[in-house]
Amino acid sequence: MSTKYVRNWYSVLALYSNILSSTTAKFKDGHNIIIHKNNFLQFYEELYVRYLKDQGFTYETLGKNVLVKTPIGFLLKLPEPPYSFVLDEIFIMRVYGNPDLTGRVVIDIGSSIGDSSIYFTSLGATEILSFEIDKSLCYLAEENIRLNNLSSKIHVYNERATSEVIRKLISQQHLENICMKIDCEGCEVEIINNMDDNTIKCISDLVLEHHYDVKPLSNKLKSAGFKVRRKKEILFASKTENGSWIS
Repeated sequence: MSTKYVRNWYSVLALYSNILSSTTAKFKDGHNIIIHKNNFLQFYEELYVRYLKDQGFTYETLGKNVLVKTPIGFLLKLPEPPYSFVLDEIFIMRVYGNPDLTGRVVIDIGSSIGDSSIYFTSLGATEILSFEIDKSLCYLAEENIRLNNLSSKIHVYNERATSEVIRKLISQQHLENICMKIDCEGCEVEIINNMDDNTIKCISDLVLEHHYDVKPLSNKLKSAGFKVRRKKEILFASKTENGSWIS
């Protein structure tokens, strides 16, 4: 990506390799920024902005915020950079998969600014129950949901998702055939390990980003009847014959 957008990409590589302590990144469109070995954030964002624009995303500055429009028309206000790489992961790389979620409920744990929940609506999900513990991200998520007229489909909980919280939610709302996504910087261990049988039988498909030893999580899911596949730091699990998130 650097070789495509940065004229002196070799200088940036030297910085990454600790040969230089600072350099000026000279983008091919004429924009220059000074970067230091301990601070790549601005450079990282500038790089991904150019890449996403080439993929059909548009960027607009609105006061302190940046408003992004995805190629399929979703509007997203972004938090402080770097964040564009997350949009790449969700909408271009599709790290959470591309299953048919028509008519199904998704529990989205670690929903950040609502981008993953909004993405799931494009796959046909009719209801998304989102958990985000960070209050500022939760506020942005609610704003993004309103921007896309999805308040009737996505509900955001500004609280920590635990196995007990998920158990009560599923029981009280009588949910079944659930798709669950977990990306919460380590909370997947508590949620999966302490999930009771009645709760886990209501979940058909699951995708999670793992941060520790993945083997115990994989074994727990297999013992509960899931087929499991691992792709780098993402674990996909499904009980269905073909697997919404396993294929």
